Amino acid sequence: MTQATGPMDSLQMQCDGELREIRSTVRTVETHLSALGLARDVIDDLNLALTEAMTNIARHGYLSKGGEISLSIRVEGDYLKCQLEDHGVAFNPDALGRSSPDPAELREGGYGWYIIRKLSENLCYARENGRNQLSFWLPTTRHSDL
Repeated sequence: MTQATGPMDSLQMQCDGELREIRSTVRTVETHLSALGLARDVIDDLNLALTEAMTNIARHGYLSKGGEISLSIRVEGDYLKCQLEDHGVAFNPDALGRSSPDPAELREGGYGWYIIRKLSENLCYARENGRNQLSFWLPTTRHSDL
């Protein structure tokens, strides 16, 4: 994992798409955002969204074989604007639908995309030049309603 770079109100990092590295990256984000004085519930929402997104990249994009994940977060107005990029397998968010997953149909997991959609605004996925790009905004003043 590389060190956080950029001005205090932004953060750019790269990490290997392995669960241990993802946890470490999310802790670094938490420390950085805490230093900015953001509310605990906002930080918790972002941690959950990032953990779900990055874990999905590791498991489904890189098929649990590892690969680099780039992360950019910036505070802009009343939002945390986040972007994740990777070179993993392409993703089709439309295949997952927009409603809550049916627990009877899931063996393990399956809630990640739903959680990210529920917590965020302006959720956007694109595949450009062999890279997956996922971006979303989280309000800095909202309490999670999950």
